[in-house]
Amino acid sequence: MIIVGLVVAVLVLGGLAAWGVSRADVPGVAAPVSTQSASPLAPGPLTTEDVRGLRFDQAVRGYRMEQVDAALSRLAQELVERDAEITRLRGDDPADGAHDDAAPQPGGSSR
Repeated sequence: MIIVGLVVAVLVLGGLAAWGVSRADVPGVAAPVSTQSASPLAPGPLTTEDVRGLRFDQAVRGYRMEQVDAALSRLAQELVERDAEITRLRGDDPADGAHDDAAPQPGGSSR
């Protein structure tokens, strides 16, 4: 019975010591600001380097979904804005059928 009590006492003391060490500040290391280390995409126009440097925190079954969803949403919005700008600069009007697949091709015969 004394041995069991000693083992329990050592385990409790060890657990308390581990908890105390995990709560102590480490000199030279900045305090964490969140539990997630990934940073979101910067505001403003995206560059190739922004997308190449994009990293997500890993979770149990892959990556953190909220980080991936936010990045994909931002990239989709950027593509929509760029496509609209390209359309505006080319002077294309989607309503006039300029991109209609049934339109005859130049130099081709009609069917």
